[in-house]
This record gives sequence, structure tokens and C-alpha cells, in this order.
Amino acid sequence: MKKTHFWRFLEIVPGAIIWMAFIAPVVLTFIAPAVVATYVIIFDLYWLYKSILMGYHLVKGYFQMHHDMRVDWLEKCRNIQPDELVLDWKKIYHVVIFATYKEEVETLIPSLQSVVDSDFPKQKIILVLATESRDSERARRISAQLKEKFENKFFKFIITEHPEIEGEVKAKGANVRWAAQSLQNFIDNKNISYEDVIVTTCDADTRFHKKYLASLTYKYITNPNRDHRSFQPIPLYSNNIWHAPAFSRVIAFGNSFWQLIEATRPWRLINFSTHAMSLKTLVEIDFWDVTVVNEDSRQFWRAYFKFDGDHEVVPVFIPVYMDAVLANDYWQTVKNQYLQKKRWYYGVEHFPYVVINSIKNKQIPFWDKLVKNYRLFEANYSLATSSIYIAVIAWLPILFGPNFHETVLAQNMPIIIRVLLALTWGGLIASMAISMLLLPPKPPGFGKRKTLEMIAQWIFIPVTAIFFSSFPAIDAQTRFMLGKYMTFWVTEKKAVDA
Repeated sequence: MKKTHFWRFLEIVPGAIIWMAFIAPVVLTFIAPAVVATYVIIFDLYWLYKSILMGYHLVKGYFQMHHDMRVDWLEKCRNIQPDELVLDWKKIYHVVIFATYKEEVETLIPSLQSVVDSDFPKQKIILVLATESRDSERARRISAQLKEKFENKFFKFIITEHPEIEGEVKAKGANVRWAAQSLQNFIDNKNISYEDVIVTTCDADTRFHKKYLASLTYKYITNPNRDHRSFQPIPLYSNNIWHAPAFSRVIAFGNSFWQLIEATRPWRLINFSTHAMSLKTLVEIDFWDVTVVNEDSRQFWRAYFKFDGDHEVVPVFIPVYMDAVLANDYWQTVKNQYLQKKRWYYGVEHFPYVVINSIKNKQIPFWDKLVKNYRLFEANYSLATSSIYIAVIAWLPILFGPNFHETVLAQNMPIIIRVLLALTWGGLIASMAISMLLLPPKPPGFGKRKTLEMIAQWIFIPVTAIFFSSFPAIDAQTRFMLGKYMTFWVTEKKAVDA
């Protein structure tokens, strides 16, 4: 889509508003401190409500996932009778596209092996290894090793090498688009119906639960509107969770928890990282956008507007396991974690696209578009501002407000804030409990002290929220506002022994 002056204006809006949100209370502290104090109390009440609500949905999501992991989904597929609304599961082919760039074979082998270990018939699985010509020497060496080990394990093992193409952002979207087009040629040659092919795209470190493909199959074949749907498993960043430092573990669990929470509210759910669509859907929406950094969430919006609002994400309450951020040393891990978050929070790049397409598309109900635009804006705004408001802005009137300390509100404000924040511990306790339940088996060499660390690590929440949520969100939105556009940054994957 061609960028207009209005598009550029919309690029500026999110960053400008967050900076206004920071500057305004600082100025008002010296003019009307009671106004700032009142707003902060209302803000804290709002976050207390959100904390309780998210705690409830987290527990609900965990029990739903725990239930679905015990279901024999393949047996459910066998027992269902195909008709005009339900497809025959035996005709379904699964394609798993692993996008890789600079990852070593030690990262990829467990990921591919997880597909082999799936309980879905291997003769109905096509594996695509999507590599980059920018890393051709490494890619070809690794591809040869993986092909030798896995070629005979699937119906087809396809290796693609994405060339550098002018106009494309050097990002995952361009790579998987190239791979999917190669897949399309193969499917055409085999005369397989596009509707019978489900394509899951994932990162190199993604390891699948053995029931994922069967569960996805059941949800796909029984959904009458399957061609206008995406399918989203639960990402758990736990492959190396025992080896990651405390701050990285807290962030990893936070990432997993948010997706688990959103899965219980499918009307809010948007594609994230690993997700699936039919090949028919991919062809209709022209595969992936090659001009954006965050291709996963853009995929949702492209389908949403292509199908005039008739597109939803179906949660699949089966986990896929990925790596927490872990580098060779502590400070490199800190840097990589910040850069990963900044890349994720650059999802603000979708804001102009969504607003302009909402204006253009008259077929989608107005209120549906309005709510989705609001949620997109509010999510980016909250990421940047909430932690700083709670930790910093709340205290400005007391510290700097002229004569404010003499008022009744000033005397009671610290007590009110402490009580409200203490009440949010309900959500935090739920997070602690669920995190312990989601831990993989403890590797050799880790004792009880490490388990206690897993509980104590949650005291880092205020720090991680500011330094790895607010700061990278502000950074990303400010860069976007100033026209300093980001490119894709690949998080370092350090393999550890299982």
C-alpha cells in the first residue's frame, strides 16, 4: 500500500500521544497536582481490575490447556463422520514451515524431531525448511545435515533458499512467502486440493507437542468457516527456562501467560509467532506481507480486511515450546531481550494500515472496526505507559506539587496506592502458581535452590515491566514516529542440553 501524507500522520500519532501522556502530568503536577493524583488513582483502579481479570483468565486458560493435552484428538478425528460441513481428516496434509536464519543445527534438530514425534500420520506431513541466501554457506551445510537425518521421515522434505529481492524487508515474512510459493508448486504437481492443506509457520526453535497436529486437524475440519480462520496454539517459552537468568524467565512466562489469557478471549486473539492457515487462505490473501517486520499479526489484519471482517483466530489449547532469551553471557542476554521486545513492540507499524483499511472497507460493521482499532491503539499505549505511570508518575504530585502535601488527598494517596498495588498480588500469585505447573522437568545438576529461585524471581516484575516493556515500547514507537524504521532482528538461539 502506497504511503500518503495521511499514512505518515498516522505513523506519528501513537508515539506523539505517549510522549504527551508523559509530559502532561509533569506539567500539571506544578499547576493542578490534585488532577494528576486523581487520574493516577483511577488508573491504578483500572489496573487492579485488569490484574484480577487477567488472573482469572490465566487460571481458566491453564485448565483448558491441561484438559486438551489429555484428549485423544486423533481418535476424535477418526470417529467423526465427514459431510458437507466436515472434511475427511484422512485427506488432510500438514505443512510445517521452519523459518531459519543463522541458527545452528543443534537448535533445529529438536524442532524437526518434535514433528517426527507427532501422533499424526507422517505420510501426511510435509516439512519445509525455509533458509536465506544471506546465510547461504551455513544454511546449505545445515540443510544437508537435516535432509540426511529427516528426509525419509515425512511425505516430503522441501528446502528453500530465499534470495534477496529489492523492496522486501529482510524479515521472516519474505522468507516464508518464498517458501510457501515453492510449496504451492509442489501441491499443484500432486493435484492436492488447497483446502486439504494446513500450513503452520514457526521459528527455528519451535518444538511441537505431539498432539498439536491432531488437535489442529480436528478444529480445522469441524469449522464450517475454516477458510476464513487462523489457528493459534499456545506458545510456551520453556525449552531452556531452567538455564535462563531470572529476569529472562519472568519475561518468558509473561509472554506465555499473555497468549494463554488471550486464547480464552478469542474475540481478541490475533496471530502470534507460530500459527496456522489453510493453503487456500494463504493463496487468497497472497501469502505474507514482505514489507513489515512483524508478519504474524499483520497476517491477521490482511485476512480481516480481505474477507470483509469475516476472519477470526481459533485458539488451539495445545502448547508449542520455544526458547527463552539466553545468550553466552548475562549482559548479552539483557541486550538480546531488550532487542527482541523492541522488535515485537514495533507492531505499532500496523496502526496506519489498520486505520486506513478500516476507513476504506465499508463492508465491515462500523462498531467492529472501531473496537479493533481501539484495542490496537490501547495495547501499544499501555505497553509504553502503564509501568511508568504506576512506578513514577504516581509520586510526582506528592514530591513536587506546590502545597499538595498539605491536602487530605496527599495524606491518603500513598495508602490508597499501596492498598491497590497490594491487591494486585492476587494476579501475581496466580502467575507464580501457574509458572511452577508449566515448568518442564528439572535438568540434572539443579537442586532445590533453583526451584526456590523460580518462585522468588517474581520480585523482578516491577523492574522487568519498566526496562523490558515500557522502555522498548517507547523506543519502538518513537522510532516509528520519527521515521527511523526498523528491520527484522533475529533473537540469538543458544542450544542447551535437554
